Amino acid sequence: MTLPREEPVVAAAAVARHLLPRARLVVVGGSVLTALGTPMSDLDMVAVLPRVTAPRHRALRRRGWPVELLVHDERTLAAHCADGFRRRWPGIPRLLAQGEILVDEDGLGARLRTEMRQRLADGPAPATAAETDALRYELTDLLDDLAGTDDAGEAAFVAARVLTKTAQLALLTARHWQGNGKWLLRELRTARPDLAARLTAAAGDPAALAQAARATLREVGGELREYDVAQPRQP
Repeated sequence: MTLPREEPVVAAAAVARHLLPRARLVVVGGSVLTALGTPMSDLDMVAVLPRVTAPRHRALRRRGWPVELLVHDERTLAAHCADGFRRRWPGIPRLLAQGEILVDEDGLGARLRTEMRQRLADGPAPATAAETDALRYELTDLLDDLAGTDDAGEAAFVAARVLTKTAQLALLTARHWQGNGKWLLRELRTARPDLAARLTAAAGDPAALAQAARATLREVGGELREYDVAQPRQP
């Protein structure tokens, strides 16, 4: 007989007590604390210690839950969040802004919550022309590959990339946060529900998917087959 799991915040607090006795801050968040949680959701946790030699990402199981634990100190967490904002990936900032604070020894959690909420509300930086052109070129190339193949396996794999890149281009040019996997669709449903519905309906139908991708490209200047960008210098 399988016993029911503890409520997620209770379980996360127990994990913090046993594994993170020196933590300045521990936060739990993610889908499990929202209506989007599923039986497979895990406990997403961030811990801030006084000092770490390097950030750690631990995946473990405790108290019947899968746990994804990121361990930082204040300096490395700030760098991690800055990198997320630069790449338009809001995962950890959003967890800090919306999650349940389990430990906050010196007010760091409250300060971060205020800061992250403001940064998230401000939205990501506007797309540069180079960023937009890079995605336009990549998506155009993928559409050419999709049109040119008669291999069903190749078509399936290329179509998956077309789906992802179309969503990413739409989010980039809408000045919206990016996502990965299920979070890519969730972000798109927030920013462009029309396109989210169209892409979802087109999954498994390469012709319909190509039409949706080309329509998205037309919104931002059309297909792009000529592209010239400086590459970063190798060390």
